Amino acid sequence: MGRTSNRSVERAFALVDELAENGGGSVSELAERVEMPVSTAHDHLQTLVETGYVRMEEKEYQTTTRFLEVGHRQRHRLEVFKAVRDELETVAEETDEHATLFVEEADQAVILAVQEGPDAVNLFAYPGARMPMHAVAPGKAMLASMPTDRVEAIIDRQGLVELTSRTITDPDVLFEQLEEIREQGYAVDEGERIAGMVCIAAPIFDKNDRVRGAICVCGPQSRIDETRRDEIADVVQRAANVTQVNLDYV
Repeated sequence: MGRTSNRSVERAFALVDELAENGGGSVSELAERVEMPVSTAHDHLQTLVETGYVRMEEKEYQTTTRFLEVGHRQRHRLEVFKAVRDELETVAEETDEHATLFVEEADQAVILAVQEGPDAVNLFAYPGARMPMHAVAPGKAMLASMPTDRVEAIIDRQGLVELTSRTITDPDVLFEQLEEIREQGYAVDEGERIAGMVCIAAPIFDKNDRVRGAICVCGPQSRIDETRRDEIADVVQRAANVTQVNLDYV
């Protein structure tokens, strides 16, 4: 009975993930896309409609903003989000670029908050977006702050998928870079997830020296030369330190 119930939940979330990733569709289209019998897909979709998480319009199913409500409430419960809100806005204003707060969840780097400076490019970055930790500066900043055995476990589970020609796919190279990140206090991603973009991130620690997230600034490679990288690195490190102090009072 328990396994059957679990399988039912898995199938329902497979439909939710498909709707979120690739948009709406009819019951037959969705069933085909997730390789599920039409009758089973119909039952799960009807339940999701009844609970308010999915709606049907013109014979197509779509997710509702109920998921946004759930995520928004959870975000406001996280201490690191409360501690960084004002500081993230300051980072965006000082750098004129795209500033984000990341946390680690289920072995991935997840955007928790976004602030755009006056010159920020459109990165289609939004709260809840998930990325491989090894391919983004904030992910590497957090990995560098974790014990080696935990990093190895994340690599074993997630792999080192190649997103661009510059993505690190060799574990030895990654560990060498993580050591360098620990020494300098910040991480850099040079086109490793998005070609032509440079991202610089610093880890956020709490009073017990546990990594709680990372603050990141991203901008076009043409705007972020070596001198500006040093300036941005100073900004994100200072912001991470202020956030660490704020965490004690949340």
